[in-house]
Amino acid sequence: QVYRVHWLRAKALRDRWKEEMTLVQLEMDWTCHYFSWRATQWGDRMWESLEKRLPGHACYSGRQSQMYSLLAQDAQAAFQDLQSVSIETGDE
Repeated sequence: QVYRVHWLRAKALRDRWKEEMTLVQLEMDWTCHYFSWRATQWGDRMWESLEKRLPGHACYSGRQSQMYSLLAQDAQAAFQDLQSVSIETGDE
């Protein structure tokens, strides 16, 4: 009876960790997509500003777009390393 309880607790703990890993991987994807989406938004604003002949606004928008692009690239690279580690240690 004691072994059965221990086994059930261990299984519940494993299931919680499995769910947490799934959520973390999804959050990593969401983060990368968010940064890419923001980079696209700022890029669109930059082109609109250029069409309206607002060089200051275009410069700011271009810098924001570049910043979010770099954040997306950095996040993608960092998360790629983490996903390869989780695959090595993870699922059975």
